[in-house]
Amino acid sequence: MIRPLSLCSLFSLIALVACGDKADDTGGTDDTGGNGGGCGISVDSTTPAPNATDAYYRANIEFVLSDPDSTAAVTTTIPGHQETSVDGLTVIWVPDDALDPATAYSVTLDYCGGSVVLDFTTSDLGTSMSDPSALLGKTYVLTLGDARIVEPAGIGSVLSSYLTTDILLGVSAVSDTTLDIVGAVAVDGVSPSVQDFCTETIDFPTADFADEPFFTVGPQTTTLDVAGYEIEIGDLNITGTFAADGSYFDGGTLSGTIDTRPLAPLVDDSGNEGAICDLAVNFGAECEACSSDGQPYCLTLVADRILAEQLPDTELREVGTSDCVDCAAPQVDTDLSETCDVTTP
Repeated sequence: MIRPLSLCSLFSLIALVACGDKADDTGGTDDTGGNGGGCGISVDSTTPAPNATDAYYRANIEFVLSDPDSTAAVTTTIPGHQETSVDGLTVIWVPDDALDPATAYSVTLDYCGGSVVLDFTTSDLGTSMSDPSALLGKTYVLTLGDARIVEPAGIGSVLSSYLTTDILLGVSAVSDTTLDIVGAVAVDGVSPSVQDFCTETIDFPTADFADEPFFTVGPQTTTLDVAGYEIEIGDLNITGTFAADGSYFDGGTLSGTIDTRPLAPLVDDSGNEGAICDLAVNFGAECEACSSDGQPYCLTLVADRILAEQLPDTELREVGTSDCVDCAAPQVDTDLSETCDVTTP
């Protein structure tokens, strides 16, 4: 049984996670050069970090302020447009196109406290692969617990602490413009990751690989285990950029909608199905209608900064609903025939 979190404990955890994210993701406040001037506002952190040499070529440029400043404006030679987060604390420059890999850039934020110049260099991700066919048969591990949860704001960081089930992606076919990708759920708590043969594999639509080495796959609906509760993720979409040698992909994103009802006991054991949605309102997030039944209990989930390493000597096996007829618990054995009673063609 999972002990429900009190709201006080949950809010405390959110605060800790939020404070930790700023330092871990962007390098902290010492290198930004924003001291607040005479307005009392400072630039607390940036993405990429100042003078970074490994910036992702498809990421936005972000300046996190200590307080909102409606006068803050970005200037740069990178074509794009400016956005501001809902809370007013993050000023975002959204490039019109992907940046060039292994290239130096500069972005300036003018705000009430002065100016901050952010210099950075993109990593070599985005460099064309010498042999894309080398991806065939490879399997990659997405560790969701290490990703940054962008939405839902606030409680998204808390939910990420419960996302302990890894997602496996296997490449089963490669062409000049497409990939066939099979998704699978890993056995929870096992390292290195092992496919759970007692869970049906995810039959994704053909992935778009026209911007090789970048890919996008989805949308598709699947079910994940979160803190012992099975939740449905609708319209699941995954993107990423493969390294030139295909050994990993980075800059990954995952998006979809989650039905929050199974997670309600995490914050309220009274039987209130809308407990997560009630909490989300306090952070400016709002539940929407679930596609399954139209009830207003679904939240948009967006995660980024996903690094997926290749799982050596592993090729995913496709598993259908009728393949395993007696799977009381996930097994670790990599031989499907020994994992459970199997119905073979």
